[in-house]
Amino acid sequence: MGNSNQRMQEEKYENVMKKFKMKGSIHHNQLGIVRVYDLKDDNNYSIFEFHKTVTTSEEAKLMLAHYKNRKCYNNDHLTQIFFISEQNSQILCQDQTQLTVIGEFFYNNIQNEMKLCYLNENIRNIVQQFPELRLWQITLQIVNACAFLEKNGRYHGEIKSKNIYLHPDQSVKLTEYNFIYGSMTGYQKALLVNDFQYLSPELLKELRAKNPQPNVDLVKSDVFALGLTLLELASLSSCEQYYDWISKEVHIDRIIKANDQLIQKGYSTLFTNLIYQMISEAESRPRFTDLKEVLSNFENDINNHIDFYSKYQMKQNHQFNAYNSVYTQPYQRPGQFNQTQSIYLPNGSY
Repeated sequence: MGNSNQRMQEEKYENVMKKFKMKGSIHHNQLGIVRVYDLKDDNNYSIFEFHKTVTTSEEAKLMLAHYKNRKCYNNDHLTQIFFISEQNSQILCQDQTQLTVIGEFFYNNIQNEMKLCYLNENIRNIVQQFPELRLWQITLQIVNACAFLEKNGRYHGEIKSKNIYLHPDQSVKLTEYNFIYGSMTGYQKALLVNDFQYLSPELLKELRAKNPQPNVDLVKSDVFALGLTLLELASLSSCEQYYDWISKEVHIDRIIKANDQLIQKGYSTLFTNLIYQMISEAESRPRFTDLKEVLSNFENDINNHIDFYSKYQMKQNHQFNAYNSVYTQPYQRPGQFNQTQSIYLPNGSY
């Protein structure tokens, strides 16, 4: 896949486009209105084409710099841009610049996988839930992508299941909020158009105050959203139920209880403790770079489909008390933080 992208980056627009057939124009959840093309030799591989016309040279320079910078991002789990063109023209005595951006496009997302494979009554799977290894693969790939963004001074800004795209090989692809120049974060959508988002408690506080520039760690808020997304996938139930969107509050105790119940479904305490850490208070919540360091201890096992977590599975009568919230109780669960930036899992600290 990477070699295919590299070849297209080196080719001219005409040479690239003649290899594709147009599927149609769509309004995409994150990309806006784009044209979608399928590869003639392989319908599983698709691209989007985005056009933007600007009338000021300053805006054109800013947009071009934005897309050129984003095109340099080299991460297997971030949506790639591989072609940018700029055309200048004059219409009715007014200078115009048209930018064309071409990048990877993915029809499928992890929300669809959940609905089609595990919530579809017409499919009689032996396993009626996400295998834990699949969730570890998803977690690792998202963390790697978001850690890359973090190191580049960016963040995703709108993590939820329908924004986690699937490559045809079933690997994860992410498109951060400002992939398209000028796009809004999930917080801004909540503030301006009351769009529901998986916002952290600290972001909800800013939302109640109608603060246009929230004074919070936005990377850690993304980590919280990822924790809820993983809980949604494991429980096969939307985490929207834990929010009171009218009062803009989230019920952490209900989230804790739902996470505890994953143990009854056979998920390991290693996995549930990871979710606990992601939804912990902002001060002790890890960043993606912290999570990447922890997961590096299991990366080879995850990539090689090795079961490393079953020894952390517990019988139902040994499950944790659902009401001993990591937010309110003085004692610590196994796996809980006890100092900033330290991640404790059941078999020790990493």
